[in-house]
Amino acid sequence: MVLRRRVKKGQGDNVYLLHERRSSYSVHNIPAPSTPDLWELRKQAILQVAKRRNGQIHIQDIAAECNVPFRIAAGWLTCLAREDVLTAVVGPQQAIVYFVKEVGQTSE
Repeated sequence: MVLRRRVKKGQGDNVYLLHERRSSYSVHNIPAPSTPDLWELRKQAILQVAKRRNGQIHIQDIAAECNVPFRIAAGWLTCLAREDVLTAVVGPQQAIVYFVKEVGQTSE
């Protein structure tokens, strides 16, 4: 792909748009290498943090480990709770604590 600079009319010399110029030769479409799903990678990272903390996660733990804002970490944990991977429990002082659900275990 070749990009060409074009000045937008009526806006001055310092404003320009980038337009794709079609090349005269054909380029074979090479399939992109398969990349793992970003959400799956996040899930694995969160579950690894939970494993290190005996299955118990706080929002601030994920925010600190993944270097993301508190609100983003809360959204991730909420999504995992909706996917039935985690269980949300309200702890003391209205703090939400998440626990990893054990999948495949049978009660005896």
